[in-house]
Amino acid sequence: MNTKARSPHVRSKLFQAIACGLIVAAAPVAMAQTEVIASTTSDASCAAASNARERFDCHVRKLGEFKLVAQDGSLLNTAPPTQVALSGYTETAVIGDADSWKSDEFAQDWGLEAMNAHHAYARGLSGAGVRVGILDSGVSLGHSEFAGRDHRGLHIGETLADGSRCAADVVAPAGESACFGTDGGRAMFDYTYLDPELEEFIAEEYPLYLPYMGKAIGGWESHGTHVAGTIAGNRDGSGMHGVAFNASFDSARLSADSYLFLNFACLLEGVCQQGGAEMTASAFTDMYGQMQAGQVRAINHSWGFAQDATDAAGQDFRFNHPLLADRWQAIRAGSIDTGMIQVWAAGNTLSRNRTPETAPIAGTYASLPRHFAELEPYWLSVVNVTRTGNADSPYILSTSSKRCGLSMNWCIAAPGTAITSGVHADTGLVALDITQAADGSATLDLENYTPNFGYADYTGTSMAAPHVTGALALLFERYPYLTNAQVRDVLLTTATDLGEAGVDDVYGWGMVNLQKAIEGYGQFRVDTEVDMVSAAGGTH
Repeated sequence: MNTKARSPHVRSKLFQAIACGLIVAAAPVAMAQTEVIASTTSDASCAAASNARERFDCHVRKLGEFKLVAQDGSLLNTAPPTQVALSGYTETAVIGDADSWKSDEFAQDWGLEAMNAHHAYARGLSGAGVRVGILDSGVSLGHSEFAGRDHRGLHIGETLADGSRCAADVVAPAGESACFGTDGGRAMFDYTYLDPELEEFIAEEYPLYLPYMGKAIGGWESHGTHVAGTIAGNRDGSGMHGVAFNASFDSARLSADSYLFLNFACLLEGVCQQGGAEMTASAFTDMYGQMQAGQVRAINHSWGFAQDATDAAGQDFRFNHPLLADRWQAIRAGSIDTGMIQVWAAGNTLSRNRTPETAPIAGTYASLPRHFAELEPYWLSVVNVTRTGNADSPYILSTSSKRCGLSMNWCIAAPGTAITSGVHADTGLVALDITQAADGSATLDLENYTPNFGYADYTGTSMAAPHVTGALALLFERYPYLTNAQVRDVLLTTATDLGEAGVDDVYGWGMVNLQKAIEGYGQFRVDTEVDMVSAAGGTH
């Protein structure tokens, strides 16, 4: 979750609709087809595993074996990872020299140095060969930060009565005909459609809006694009770069387009055709299935309840609410089936914290292992820290961040304040043609739309979580012989302690420290069996 401005209250329905279009935040527009690719490094022996999670772990180990063979039989992988050559860019940093990786591009995200990511890069790690997932507002795959990579926008949808899935980005009016379907390769668009029947009224009262009659006006949501840039933005000599700049991701969109059809009935009588569709449990299942098939190892969730619980009883009410039961089971299966790590933003506060200790507790999603204890090995809750300027105590919980609270045992801190990343940079109104079907459903016509992209600073636990997801990608590359849950424990047990000594309810395990994490476990929390079937990634 990130902190951003909200629409001001205005009196006129027409002006309110137009104002929303003017201030809505921006994000992506590039379209991408869903493509599920089987692992080319899998072996038939993996099919003999007793369940999906064991098969997935088998595939991961086979990937490690493949990497070893690719090194011409060498027992030590001493070469840096194969990196995609981006046009016009030559890497000048060198293996073995951490400071050489601190380029101007690196410096755009202060979180990289705060987590000691440059030490991982100096050991040849970049996330190469690792795929992670993002569930957010959609990623603008047309942004230059994602050029030349194998990133994928998933088409997900809820299951309909006839067994089919709702199509991506067909917006139906709220009610029985509404269904949820999205394309993760483009962002959510908040729009208002100006019915041509208003033309005479518009000409008299708001003549500047005459060119927008019969069009959808509004803006793109940049949240998901910003998150994705922090995880895996290109290291290409321009802009910024992600924590795991050579990793790939699958993007799924949590939010369908939201809309208002503005006509006389809406303007004068308040009878408005408006809405969107919420992600259903079957759409969650669809998303997890596609990500599991693509061998996604961790998924980033920078979202949560808008009005969340403030104590254990409030969380328990949500955990046990019958309307949420199918959703909880779908999210639970996302990890239990394959061991996928789920990284959750702890949540933001509605007012400034007086002290870190008085901040509200982490949200319900971040605390789900309280309800399903078996999820704990696959869960991460992330709080947002900011810089203090004090060398003796350099980081403190942001005044807008929730604390770890009841999620402290699987919680970690990461940079999330004033984080620079990619966004959709269109200013003012975006006007798109719209096609409306007889049943009232509508689709935006994107063929002739050319997006503009740029960069912006966002603050929130939404920005802290992708730093952790990117760090996991580097460690997945480092430890091909560890399970996902074991890599998560490496991340937790090597964190730099913050606040009270040991694991505490403000910072959990403390601040991500990749310099230490690439050297192995800080401690063993549980009985641990490691089958070292391949060499560690990077240099030794």
